[in-house]
Amino acid sequence: MAYNTWPFYVNPPIANPYIQSAGTDNYDIFSYQNPYGGYDNNTYYGQLMGLGGCFCKKSYFRIMNTYPDITMNVHVNEIVMAENLKKGEFTKYVQFPPGRYDVKIFTSENDENPVFESEIDIDRNLTYTGVIIPDGEDLDDISILMIPEAKEKSIKGRISAIRMVNAACNAPKLVLEDSEGTTWFSGVDCGNASNNIAVPSGRYSLALKEKAKKNNVIKTLDVDFAPKMHYTIFVTGNCEEEPGIKIVTPEDGVNYLDIC
Repeated sequence: MAYNTWPFYVNPPIANPYIQSAGTDNYDIFSYQNPYGGYDNNTYYGQLMGLGGCFCKKSYFRIMNTYPDITMNVHVNEIVMAENLKKGEFTKYVQFPPGRYDVKIFTSENDENPVFESEIDIDRNLTYTGVIIPDGEDLDDISILMIPEAKEKSIKGRISAIRMVNAACNAPKLVLEDSEGTTWFSGVDCGNASNNIAVPSGRYSLALKEKAKKNNVIKTLDVDFAPKMHYTIFVTGNCEEEPGIKIVTPEDGVNYLDIC
Protein backbone atom coordinates (compact mmCIF):
# COMPACT_ATOMS: atom_id res chain seq x y z
CA MET A 1 0.00 0.00 0.00
CA ALA A 2 1.06 3.61 -0.38
CA TYR A 3 1.60 5.97 2.48
CA ASN A 4 3.15 9.31 3.27
CA THR A 5 6.05 9.94 5.63
CA TRP A 6 5.33 13.64 6.16
CA PRO A 7 6.79 15.14 9.32
CA PHE A 8 4.68 15.73 12.33
CA TYR A 9 3.61 19.30 13.05
CA VAL A 10 0.51 20.88 14.50
CA ASN A 11 -1.33 23.61 12.66
CA PRO A 12 -0.46 27.30 13.31
CA PRO A 13 -0.95 29.72 14.88
CA ILE A 14 0.50 28.63 18.24
CA ALA A 15 3.68 29.72 19.98
CA ASN A 16 5.34 26.36 19.48
CA PRO A 17 4.58 24.50 16.25
CA TYR A 18 5.59 21.10 17.61
CA ILE A 19 4.45 20.84 21.23
CA GLN A 20 0.98 21.72 22.44
CA SER A 21 -0.75 21.34 25.77
CA ALA A 22 -2.83 18.23 26.41
CA GLY A 23 -5.40 18.02 23.63
CA THR A 24 -7.26 15.69 21.30
CA ASP A 25 -5.87 16.30 17.81
CA ASN A 26 -4.58 13.28 15.89
CA TYR A 27 -3.03 12.82 12.50
CA ASP A 28 -3.53 9.94 10.12
CA ILE A 29 -0.27 8.17 9.31
CA PHE A 30 -1.86 6.81 6.13
CA SER A 31 -2.67 10.33 4.85
CA TYR A 32 -1.68 10.98 1.25
CA GLN A 33 -1.61 14.77 1.69
CA ASN A 34 1.21 16.85 3.10
CA PRO A 35 -0.06 20.41 3.53
CA TYR A 36 3.43 21.65 4.40
CA GLY A 37 5.19 20.55 1.22
CA GLY A 38 7.89 18.43 2.85
CA TYR A 39 10.33 18.92 5.68
CA ASP A 40 12.91 21.04 3.83
CA ASN A 41 10.22 23.41 2.52
CA ASN A 42 8.28 23.70 5.75
CA THR A 43 7.43 27.26 6.77
CA TYR A 44 8.30 26.45 10.36
CA TYR A 45 11.58 24.69 9.60
CA GLY A 46 13.64 27.61 10.90
CA GLN A 47 11.58 27.75 14.07
CA LEU A 48 11.96 24.01 14.65
CA MET A 49 15.71 24.21 14.14
CA GLY A 50 15.94 27.06 16.62
CA LEU A 51 16.87 29.49 13.82
CA GLY A 52 20.30 27.91 13.84
CA GLY A 53 20.61 27.35 10.08
CA CYS A 54 21.04 23.58 10.39
CA PHE A 55 22.50 21.82 7.34
CA CYS A 56 22.45 18.23 8.63
CA LYS A 57 22.05 15.63 5.89
CA LYS A 58 21.24 12.54 7.91
CA SER A 59 18.37 10.78 9.61
CA TYR A 60 17.87 7.60 11.62
CA PHE A 61 15.47 4.70 11.17
CA ARG A 62 14.45 1.73 13.33
CA ILE A 63 11.87 -1.05 13.03
CA MET A 64 9.31 -2.23 15.59
CA ASN A 65 7.30 -5.42 15.10
CA THR A 66 3.76 -5.49 16.49
CA TYR A 67 2.44 -8.22 14.17
CA PRO A 68 0.95 -11.06 16.24
CA ASP A 69 2.92 -14.27 16.72
CA ILE A 70 5.16 -13.98 13.64
CA THR A 71 8.86 -13.13 13.65
CA MET A 72 10.06 -10.91 10.81
CA ASN A 73 13.12 -10.20 8.69
CA VAL A 74 13.33 -6.68 7.27
CA HIS A 75 15.52 -5.51 4.36
CA VAL A 76 16.03 -1.87 3.41
CA ASN A 77 17.67 -1.53 -0.04
CA GLU A 78 19.02 -5.08 0.43
CA ILE A 79 20.49 -4.11 3.83
CA VAL A 80 19.34 -6.49 6.54
CA MET A 81 17.73 -4.26 9.19
CA ALA A 82 16.20 -7.04 11.27
CA GLU A 83 16.36 -10.82 11.62
CA ASN A 84 13.89 -12.86 13.65
CA LEU A 85 12.30 -9.69 15.04
CA LYS A 86 9.65 -10.77 17.55
CA LYS A 87 6.42 -9.03 18.48
CA GLY A 88 7.15 -6.02 20.67
CA GLU A 89 10.85 -5.85 19.76
CA PHE A 90 12.73 -2.89 18.27
CA THR A 91 15.86 -2.81 16.15
CA LYS A 92 18.59 -0.32 16.88
CA TYR A 93 18.50 2.96 14.93
CA VAL A 94 20.46 2.93 11.68
CA GLN A 95 21.69 6.15 10.06
CA PHE A 96 20.44 6.90 6.53
CA PRO A 97 20.96 9.89 4.24
CA PRO A 98 17.69 11.48 3.07
CA GLY A 99 16.13 9.74 0.11
CA ARG A 100 13.74 7.03 -1.05
CA TYR A 101 14.29 3.44 0.04
CA ASP A 102 12.81 0.07 -0.82
CA VAL A 103 11.57 -1.90 2.20
CA LYS A 104 10.89 -5.64 2.07
CA ILE A 105 9.42 -7.61 4.95
CA PHE A 106 9.74 -11.39 5.14
CA THR A 107 8.60 -13.95 7.65
CA SER A 108 11.58 -15.61 9.32
CA GLU A 109 10.53 -18.95 7.80
CA ASN A 110 10.64 -17.62 4.21
CA ASP A 111 13.38 -15.14 3.32
CA GLU A 112 12.78 -15.38 -0.43
CA ASN A 113 9.22 -14.19 -0.96
CA PRO A 114 8.39 -10.90 0.80
CA VAL A 115 5.01 -10.54 2.46
CA PHE A 116 5.27 -6.76 2.10
CA GLU A 117 7.24 -4.46 -0.21
CA SER A 118 7.00 -0.70 -0.64
CA GLU A 119 9.05 2.47 -0.85
CA ILE A 120 9.56 4.89 2.03
CA ASP A 121 10.78 8.48 1.97
CA ILE A 122 13.25 9.59 4.62
CA ASP A 123 13.62 13.34 5.10
CA ARG A 124 16.62 14.99 6.70
CA ASN A 125 17.28 15.62 10.36
CA LEU A 126 14.59 13.25 11.68
CA THR A 127 14.39 9.92 13.42
CA TYR A 128 11.79 7.38 12.29
CA THR A 129 10.17 4.30 13.76
CA GLY A 130 8.67 1.94 11.18
CA VAL A 131 5.95 -0.07 12.94
CA ILE A 132 4.98 -3.42 11.36
CA ILE A 133 1.25 -3.99 11.91
CA PRO A 134 -1.67 -5.81 10.26
CA ASP A 135 -3.13 -3.77 7.42
CA GLY A 136 -6.40 -2.41 8.77
CA GLU A 137 -9.05 -5.03 9.51
CA ASP A 138 -7.41 -7.76 7.43
CA LEU A 139 -5.01 -9.41 9.89
CA ASP A 140 -3.50 -11.52 7.10
CA ASP A 141 -2.06 -8.43 5.38
CA ILE A 142 0.96 -6.52 6.63
CA SER A 143 1.62 -2.79 6.58
CA ILE A 144 4.25 -0.45 7.98
CA LEU A 145 3.52 2.83 9.78
CA MET A 146 6.24 5.45 9.46
CA ILE A 147 6.42 7.50 12.68
CA PRO A 148 8.68 10.58 12.28
CA GLU A 149 10.31 12.18 15.31
CA ALA A 150 11.69 15.73 15.24
CA LYS A 151 13.93 17.22 17.93
CA GLU A 152 12.29 20.08 19.80
CA LYS A 153 14.73 22.53 21.38
CA SER A 154 12.21 24.74 23.14
CA ILE A 155 11.35 22.30 25.95
CA LYS A 156 12.38 24.13 29.12
CA GLY A 157 12.61 23.06 32.74
CA ARG A 158 10.88 19.94 34.04
CA ILE A 159 8.70 19.32 30.97
CA SER A 160 8.42 16.14 28.86
CA ALA A 161 6.92 15.61 25.39
CA ILE A 162 4.53 12.66 25.09
CA ARG A 163 2.49 11.17 22.27
CA MET A 164 0.57 7.94 21.66
CA VAL A 165 0.43 5.54 18.71
CA ASN A 166 -2.44 3.07 18.39
CA ALA A 167 -0.93 0.03 16.65
CA ALA A 168 -3.22 -2.56 18.28
CA CYS A 169 -5.10 -5.09 16.18
CA ASN A 170 -8.85 -4.49 16.09
CA ALA A 171 -8.51 -1.73 18.66
CA PRO A 172 -11.36 0.76 19.11
CA LYS A 173 -10.75 4.46 19.47
CA LEU A 174 -8.75 4.90 22.66
CA VAL A 175 -8.54 7.41 25.50
CA LEU A 176 -5.57 7.81 27.86
CA GLU A 177 -6.17 9.43 31.25
CA ASP A 178 -4.06 10.03 34.34
CA SER A 179 -5.01 9.14 37.91
CA GLU A 180 -6.66 12.55 38.42
CA GLY A 181 -9.00 11.99 35.48
CA THR A 182 -7.25 14.38 33.09
CA THR A 183 -7.55 13.22 29.49
CA TRP A 184 -4.17 13.17 27.74
CA PHE A 185 -5.31 11.68 24.43
CA SER A 186 -8.80 11.01 23.11
CA GLY A 187 -10.10 9.13 20.09
CA VAL A 188 -6.78 7.75 18.85
CA ASP A 189 -7.88 5.19 16.26
CA CYS A 190 -5.95 2.15 15.03
CA GLY A 191 -3.21 3.22 12.61
CA ASN A 192 -3.10 6.74 14.02
CA ALA A 193 -0.81 8.77 16.25
CA SER A 194 -1.65 11.67 18.53
CA ASN A 195 0.03 15.04 18.50
CA ASN A 196 2.74 15.57 21.09
CA ILE A 197 1.65 17.06 24.38
CA ALA A 198 3.76 18.81 27.01
CA VAL A 199 3.39 17.50 30.58
CA PRO A 200 5.31 18.17 33.81
CA SER A 201 8.07 15.57 34.18
CA GLY A 202 7.63 12.90 36.85
CA ARG A 203 5.76 9.74 37.70
CA TYR A 204 2.21 9.02 36.53
CA SER A 205 -0.34 6.24 36.77
CA LEU A 206 -2.17 6.14 33.44
CA ALA A 207 -5.30 4.27 32.33
CA LEU A 208 -6.07 3.25 28.75
CA LYS A 209 -9.79 3.18 28.03
CA GLU A 210 -12.16 2.64 25.13
CA LYS A 211 -13.58 6.01 24.09
CA ALA A 212 -17.13 4.65 23.72
CA LYS A 213 -16.97 2.99 27.16
CA LYS A 214 -14.81 5.22 29.34
CA ASN A 215 -15.55 3.16 32.46
CA ASN A 216 -13.95 0.15 30.78
CA VAL A 217 -10.22 0.23 31.63
CA ILE A 218 -8.30 -1.78 29.02
CA LYS A 219 -4.83 -1.39 30.50
CA THR A 220 -2.99 0.57 33.18
CA LEU A 221 0.65 1.61 33.29
CA ASP A 222 3.03 3.42 35.62
CA VAL A 223 5.56 5.69 33.93
CA ASP A 224 8.36 8.05 34.94
CA PHE A 225 9.07 10.80 32.40
CA ALA A 226 12.43 12.57 32.63
CA PRO A 227 12.74 16.35 31.98
CA LYS A 228 13.27 17.58 28.42
CA MET A 229 12.74 14.08 27.00
CA HIS A 230 10.44 12.80 24.23
CA TYR A 231 8.44 9.59 24.68
CA THR A 232 6.03 7.65 22.48
CA ILE A 233 3.45 5.35 24.07
CA PHE A 234 2.96 2.45 21.63
CA VAL A 235 -0.28 0.52 22.14
CA THR A 236 0.13 -2.93 20.58
CA GLY A 237 -1.47 -6.38 20.69
CA ASN A 238 -4.88 -7.79 19.84
CA CYS A 239 -8.02 -6.69 21.65
CA GLU A 240 -9.82 -9.93 20.85
CA GLU A 241 -7.17 -12.49 21.83
CA GLU A 242 -5.03 -13.22 24.86
CA PRO A 243 -2.73 -11.80 26.15
CA GLY A 244 -4.58 -8.75 24.79
CA ILE A 245 -3.20 -5.20 24.75
CA LYS A 246 0.43 -4.43 25.52
CA ILE A 247 1.95 -0.99 26.03
CA VAL A 248 5.57 -0.18 25.17
CA THR A 249 7.09 3.20 26.05
CA PRO A 250 10.66 3.59 24.78
CA GLU A 251 12.59 6.83 24.61
CA ASP A 252 12.46 8.52 21.23
CA GLY A 253 15.74 8.59 19.33
CA VAL A 254 15.74 12.39 19.29
CA ASN A 255 16.73 12.23 22.98
CA TYR A 256 20.19 10.85 22.25
CA LEU A 257 20.95 10.63 18.53
CA ASP A 258 23.14 13.14 16.71
CA ILE A 259 20.57 15.33 14.97
CA CYS A 260 19.89 19.06 15.23
